[in-house]
Amino acid sequence: MESENTHLPLTDDEIGILDDFLLYADVPDSMTLDMLDGYLHALAIGPKTVTPQQWIPRIWGEDFAAMRPPTQDAQELDHILVLITRLHDGIVANLEHPDGPSMVPLWSTFQDHAQERDDAEIWAYGFITGMKFCEEDWAALLATQQGQAWLRPIRLLGEEDFGPERDALIKTPADRERVSLEIPECVLAMYAYWQDRRSGAESR
Repeated sequence: MESENTHLPLTDDEIGILDDFLLYADVPDSMTLDMLDGYLHALAIGPKTVTPQQWIPRIWGEDFAAMRPPTQDAQELDHILVLITRLHDGIVANLEHPDGPSMVPLWSTFQDHAQERDDAEIWAYGFITGMKFCEEDWAALLATQQGQAWLRPIRLLGEEDFGPERDALIKTPADRERVSLEIPECVLAMYAYWQDRRSGAESR
């Protein structure tokens, strides 16, 4: 893999390059950029460390097992893997910032008549995909009322079988935006929860 500083945040141009690769390269089952961003957020805040050897293959497809997808341009792929690593590390850096954790999601926006609206549906699906690496731990959180409240907007958007009320609650673009904008606060709350649990385990 080419030598690049993985601690540098992605520029807008680099985000565009990564977005185009995921959409148009010869890897038809790969995640989209917004799904990848949700996926990486779940890994970054979650209860256990997941290694790149575990989480990178899933980017290329649900049943993919290799770090590198089939592509004719090895140099381009090396660059894409660096961009993905930097996206992940940038998410972690925002969470661990000395001034306090923050979140800058890369989810979709679209025009609703004259208004641009947020829509985190695909991002939420990616987050839920990332949760599957530590299903038992996340299930323990979901067993609590607080955990259910934190995960509710993500599950509402990202789980088609969430419940009979799902369609009514995200029926309109304004509804989906309202639920989407609840997500950052919930993600930061879960990050703090898992950090406290980790700190408690290390002190014992």
